[in-house]
Amino acid sequence: MSIKNKLLILINIIVVFNCFGQEFLSTLNTKTNFSNLSSLPLIEKYGQVSALKLVYDLKTRKIYYINSKYYKYHFEFCNSNLQDESDLESFNKINYSKSNKRRYLLANLNYYRNLNKFALEISAADLMKEEDVLFLLQTVSKTSFIKELYFYQNTSRFLNLSDEFKNKFPLLSSSHIYKNSNYQVISKSIAHGTLRIINDYDRNLKISPTDIIVIDKLPRILPNVSGVIINEFQTPLSHLSLLGQNRKIPICAHKLAFKDSLLIRLNNKNVRFEVLRDTFRIELSHNLKFEKEERKKIKLKSNLKTDYLVDIKDLNSKSFKFSGHKANNMGRLFKISKKSNFKVPEGAFVIPFFFYDKHVKKNSINNLILSLHNSKPNGTELKSQLKNIRRAIKLEPINKTLLNEINKKVQNNGGWIRMRFRSSTNAEDIKGFSGAGLYSSKTGILFNDNKSFEKAIKKVWASLWSYEAYLEREYFDINQKDVLMGVLVHRSFPKEEVNGVAITKNIYRKNSHGFIVNAQVGETSVVKPEQGIICDQFICYPNSVNNLYKGKTIVDIITQSNINDNGKLVMSDKEILNLANQLESIKKYFYRHSYSSKSYTNFGLDVEFKLDNKNRDLYIKQVRLFND
Repeated sequence: MSIKNKLLILINIIVVFNCFGQEFLSTLNTKTNFSNLSSLPLIEKYGQVSALKLVYDLKTRKIYYINSKYYKYHFEFCNSNLQDESDLESFNKINYSKSNKRRYLLANLNYYRNLNKFALEISAADLMKEEDVLFLLQTVSKTSFIKELYFYQNTSRFLNLSDEFKNKFPLLSSSHIYKNSNYQVISKSIAHGTLRIINDYDRNLKISPTDIIVIDKLPRILPNVSGVIINEFQTPLSHLSLLGQNRKIPICAHKLAFKDSLLIRLNNKNVRFEVLRDTFRIELSHNLKFEKEERKKIKLKSNLKTDYLVDIKDLNSKSFKFSGHKANNMGRLFKISKKSNFKVPEGAFVIPFFFYDKHVKKNSINNLILSLHNSKPNGTELKSQLKNIRRAIKLEPINKTLLNEINKKVQNNGGWIRMRFRSSTNAEDIKGFSGAGLYSSKTGILFNDNKSFEKAIKKVWASLWSYEAYLEREYFDINQKDVLMGVLVHRSFPKEEVNGVAITKNIYRKNSHGFIVNAQVGETSVVKPEQGIICDQFICYPNSVNNLYKGKTIVDIITQSNINDNGKLVMSDKEILNLANQLESIKKYFYRHSYSSKSYTNFGLDVEFKLDNKNRDLYIKQVRLFND
């Protein structure tokens, strides 16, 4: 090697070392500069993103590219390096507002590796004026190596930028980032097992608990496995996401999984698999350390003495023993709604466990259930026995007195005749076991033979013995003899404008405020969408938390619905803010009445909501613990 080349290498090493050791740069001359100063973004919305914090001081007219490995927050840098003596609350109140007293323009410079694009991101909580955003973009362009700088449209207000702005800088939408991302963390954990690439999941029945499976579509039943890699993205409240988090096994989405040379090379070999926020790691493991996680035994409680229909308003803290947890939580929502700006579905009442138990104690059903408990079959025989139980439950007539009482109650509920019958078991919506998607809900119409109440009730009861429900209870060592099915009944929503689910904690940023919302137009499911269908996903904030959020409508967009053709979110800012505030009131109530060891910020509920078609009124129709 020539002396000239050696000198060039030495100079590069010195430059890299100096850059990495510096707290900031005033110009960003190379991509290496960016790499040395950047870190992972604070909010884990997307994988494979690097972020560099920057500050423009309006007082001195200087820009600072901050070493984000040293400084987690803009405030820390300004406080340490710019002689800013503000406390955090004052700093946030002034520098994320439209105030003329504002001293700094604060932003992140993000690099999206899959897109090979740099984009400027303004915090969703920042009310920075459009002209200031434009000025900051121009300043970064002048003081950095980036030839084509994008502006990231991460909030609802940035969906309506002026033509002048759009003509000066290209825009990067959340949906474009989401669509072109290849990696998504679903459940962070570590496992050892045998990697198995499965090209036809539906035909593959020989899956072992020690397997880490690579699959090409969402399974109807998540088998007992050590880990999952799927090649399509999931919403946070998809059943795969919830079941994975509940089981505490590593799961990620990797769009290129079936082309990944490393996975192909490790197929059918023992591996160590770890899902991280930004990527996954998989490597050969010489020791297969398969250990089923030790869990606290789940004991199911029940009360078979309540032998009458119970209105939602009459449920109390102990009603779950006869109503099931879903119905009991609806009773709590009813109480909260009286002092809040949301509704619960009208005409709601409960068919207690007593009536299910009386129905299945008939010999035609009871003998089949006893045979199942005594023989403990698996595979094809288990499926056959469960199918026979479900068929017997549907064939046996329901007690006429019960049906008459239900008819009377519906006739007196204010005119609602189309009713939704929903599972409410003692083996769902509980701490340590969500049971998401395991049981059925059915619609019945008063005095309609084709969609009768009797048919709907029996289908819901029978779903207690579905194959997937039985297997999931087995996975958690729940005693199958103790499971009981109640039914929550309320008016149906045949023409809803919006349906959605929310998590009342920020799963993308630990110890931080923010609620995760998935919303979709009409009745298109957000937890079981058809392949290729994407819903609105965003983070929203109640405006009662602290000075950073007060008086603001903050919507941090992750992606937008691809079946909503108006270019906007399916909910307005006003509707989103109201939803966030109502979620906050629900969270406060359940936190006070739960026995969670988590901090309030990290305490999560899984909430299902709708906007009704008439006035787009907000309805909350389900709440349960978020078992992450």
